[in-house]
Amino acid sequence: MPLTRANDKPPIWRQRLIFAAMLAVFALLGARVIHLQTTEHERLRAEGDSRHLRELAVPPERGRILDRNGRVLAMSTPVDSLSATPAIFCAAPELWKPLLEIIEMREQQLRAVCERRAHSGFMYLKRHLPPMLAEQVMQLGIAGIGIEREYKRYYPDGPAGAHLIGFTNIDDVGQEGLEKAREAQLVGTPGRIRVLQDQAGNQVESVESIQPVRHGEDLVISIDQRVQSLASDYLEFAVRQHKASGGSVVVLAVPSGEIMAMVNSPQFNPNDRSTLSADAFRNRSVTDVLEPGSTAKPFTAAMALESGKVDADTTVDTAPGEHRVGSHTIQDIRDFGTLSVSEVISRSSNVGIAKLALTFPYNELFDTFARVGFAHAAADLPGEISGRLQRRGRPIEHASLAYGYGVSVTALQLARAYTVFATDGELLALTLQPQEPGYRADATRVFSAQTARAVRAMLEQAAAAPTGTANQARVPRYRVGGKTGTVHKLLGGNYDNNRYLSVFAGLGPISQPRFVAVVVVDDPRGESYYGGKVAAPVFADLMADLMRLYNIRPDAAVPTPGKST
Repeated sequence: MPLTRANDKPPIWRQRLIFAAMLAVFALLGARVIHLQTTEHERLRAEGDSRHLRELAVPPERGRILDRNGRVLAMSTPVDSLSATPAIFCAAPELWKPLLEIIEMREQQLRAVCERRAHSGFMYLKRHLPPMLAEQVMQLGIAGIGIEREYKRYYPDGPAGAHLIGFTNIDDVGQEGLEKAREAQLVGTPGRIRVLQDQAGNQVESVESIQPVRHGEDLVISIDQRVQSLASDYLEFAVRQHKASGGSVVVLAVPSGEIMAMVNSPQFNPNDRSTLSADAFRNRSVTDVLEPGSTAKPFTAAMALESGKVDADTTVDTAPGEHRVGSHTIQDIRDFGTLSVSEVISRSSNVGIAKLALTFPYNELFDTFARVGFAHAAADLPGEISGRLQRRGRPIEHASLAYGYGVSVTALQLARAYTVFATDGELLALTLQPQEPGYRADATRVFSAQTARAVRAMLEQAAAAPTGTANQARVPRYRVGGKTGTVHKLLGGNYDNNRYLSVFAGLGPISQPRFVAVVVVDDPRGESYYGGKVAAPVFADLMADLMRLYNIRPDAAVPTPGKST
């Protein structure tokens, strides 16, 4: 083994140079650490937080809409939405295939989303997924994907009453009906929390609450969903049976003025957004007007009775079934001969009511229609219009107004007007707020109690008498009354003699009215188009159910005989 010579040992200066170099490196590292911990500390912490801490909005739960009995008409249910951090998720398209199959999305669509959100820290992949599918996605372990808790609006009764309730969009914001009109009450206020995320963008834990969430308030309305559903079923049956294009039903409670039901056809399902269209979700009960036709005759009769110049037994000669007014001819369906005022109503004589009206100044008739609420919004509901009532001067306009032409009202306005016959002459203020038992709405005196009761008796005769036009409105064991209307449709400024609106307005029970209802069937194309044949049976079926649901004592002396056909 060779011997090492003493002069082979490294020079001392080299050792010192290496030591000095190492000392300088450690000094530089120490200085860098001190610099980062002092001068750069705040900037680095902010960058770290931006990568691992994130503020999230906590969506409020939208308030429910409930009927008078606490039944849920609209509610928001929690759902899961898939979100992603674009910088992480979009950088790995090779992992997308199993995801695309679960969320039923094409790769081109997802690439387009990534391009739009490339410079954002957040994007949605799929909104409102069932929790089971969201869990399947998370099990894939794809970096950058997270789950956001949201709410989806659900309407348990579907189409029944949807025109009044309305609906929300995908962000749970009201778009139509009460959902839109009462947005401020229902929506609530979002909260905010700060969460910790891992490098894959997944939420690890909640760090702190920045702002507490305030959930929306519930909205309780006067609608009885049992009545609403029944009205919807009966209306849809009538529309199908008579090949009609649509219709409306409104039910009011007396004397509270509460709106108990409001349904329309065609329907739409607020749970299925594919059925939503501007025409389908229009609340026709308050947005569409109609000429009331013969349903306006009782108001003309009430005006005449109120004057004291005539009574229910005063006779009017309607022969030979037509009457000339200027160059125009008013006609009845047949020659009724001499009729009492009561029979003019029960048999619905145009000639009789026109002759009666023409014995009074035009302004008295006009003012009567104005006092019962025509051309005034009935309840200030979403989309409600006021209708139209204009002063006109020609004799034929005077005569035709007496039987409901030349004035336009909504179904709700017509129902409200009939409360004057259900309340001994007072026009009720309507409300969508549920009231305590025994509540009486604010009311305006229109007719004397004596006049209102006399007309109420005429309405009962229209339903009870064999010759009455409303005999198909009768309800077994109960006394009811009402007036039919068969109105030519006004299309393009002209009346179409082959197109009609079938209308019925009625109340019951007669001894102490509790409910007023109006039925409108638009453009029936079946075997019959008369209001007594098309709309009155809907009233009868619905009124029978109302008596049962509210346990109203029968007031008929004997069982009602079978309805004539």
